[in-house]
Amino acid sequence: MSVQIGYKKQFLFWIFLILIILISVEISLRIYEYITIPCGIFENDAFSNLKYFEIKNICYDTNTLVHGKAPLFPIVPNQYKFTMNINSDGFRGDEINTNKNDNYRIFITGGSTAFGFGSTSDETTIAGFLQESFDNEFKNLNVEIINAGVNGADSYREILLIKENLVEYEPDLIISYTGTNDSGGYYKEIILDTTKDDYVPDLFKFSYHPWYRTPFVIHNLINQNNIESKVFPESLSSEQIQKDSESFRKNWSQSCDFLKDNKIKSILILQPALITKKMPSNFEKGIDTWIYREQLLENYAKELQLLNEKCDYTFDFRNAMDDSSETTYYDTVHMNDLGNKIIAEKIYEKISSIVLEDIKNH
Repeated sequence: MSVQIGYKKQFLFWIFLILIILISVEISLRIYEYITIPCGIFENDAFSNLKYFEIKNICYDTNTLVHGKAPLFPIVPNQYKFTMNINSDGFRGDEINTNKNDNYRIFITGGSTAFGFGSTSDETTIAGFLQESFDNEFKNLNVEIINAGVNGADSYREILLIKENLVEYEPDLIISYTGTNDSGGYYKEIILDTTKDDYVPDLFKFSYHPWYRTPFVIHNLINQNNIESKVFPESLSSEQIQKDSESFRKNWSQSCDFLKDNKIKSILILQPALITKKMPSNFEKGIDTWIYREQLLENYAKELQLLNEKCDYTFDFRNAMDDSSETTYYDTVHMNDLGNKIIAEKIYEKISSIVLEDIKNH
């Protein structure tokens, strides 16, 4: 009996020792990752009002956010960081209210600009500021704004997300804040009737458990010299611009038809970019912009007029930042908190009466 007890003690001792080693390695690598994480674009005038660790936290969170695989590259659920929280459904912000009957539910789709890449908190994204506006003005109406932005998403991925995921949450309205990723050379035409998200999460892979950082840090250390940056073309031919623009219209035409068939209102917003801002700050004047992006956005605006027949509402926000000469952009498309607040206020001006009328008719 004493021998068996001795073996049990040894076994428990080694298990405990292994756990201590794993925890120590995890803590050490997390500290190393936080210290060495690249900040790059976040160390500029757009964030001059923030303290060192506030900027560092943004750097860490944006660089360690974990996504799933193609074709959607969805955000992996349950990631809780310094400046952002990804809920159990994979959306940025609080958990979705399970009692849908009490809420008017709005999803905002888009790429990193909608997600809030570089925001100091969930509340300072476009969705966060928009939620604040409705809470302040119409708290009793229980309007729920859900941030469904996914970093890097173009119209193809936004529409696939709407079809394969968002309709299951019974939204009343979907706002698609879109355009700049398509205009950056990401465009891809979708065939909605046949395209499906066939990605199945593998629960046994570390990528689905971002709370354990050790494998991620080791992987990055091994592959840090093999990372290739995306090379964007310096110009596009007129034929390519026309093809991209037609694909943009065809994509959103299918999406708006799909939402109408599912009795969900659609709002399509053509978003601004630094190149469309009329009064850039001195800092913003020093940021390189892509001339063809302005041409594409101009073509998208023309297509937007045709999409009026398909979507419930379309808005051209290319000049939404014209009233501000302050620094709102920190690169060609992404904004700081101030920029997000301005955009959210303009969206609120456009949609508040639409939402109120919709609630009234319900």
